[in-house]
Amino acid sequence: MGLKQDIVLDDMAFHTASSEMKALKERTEALKTKLKQMYRDMTTALDTPAGRQLEMTAEDVLIKPIDDLLLVIQHVSDTLTQIIGTGYYKDIFIKFEQLNESIKFD
Repeated sequence: MGLKQDIVLDDMAFHTASSEMKALKERTEALKTKLKQMYRDMTTALDTPAGRQLEMTAEDVLIKPIDDLLLVIQHVSDTLTQIIGTGYYKDIFIKFEQLNESIKFD
């Protein structure tokens, strides 16, 4: 009995994913900017304690999750940048193959 399955890495898919992540980050940043401006406009129109509360709530409820999303997008982008063209996964698969060959199955 042996373990055998080819794993194929598509460099073009990594490049596409990297490009798409950059575009996603730009769209998310644009959304954040638009939402912040929208809430500024609303609080200006509602120049009352309720309007100020709305602005504070918007920061916590709407803008914070977008900031968190931007952190995730940046992490994925950084990871893709690290692995593209470096052989990062290739080295892992070579070591796996060496380990697999050293294991004897009865």
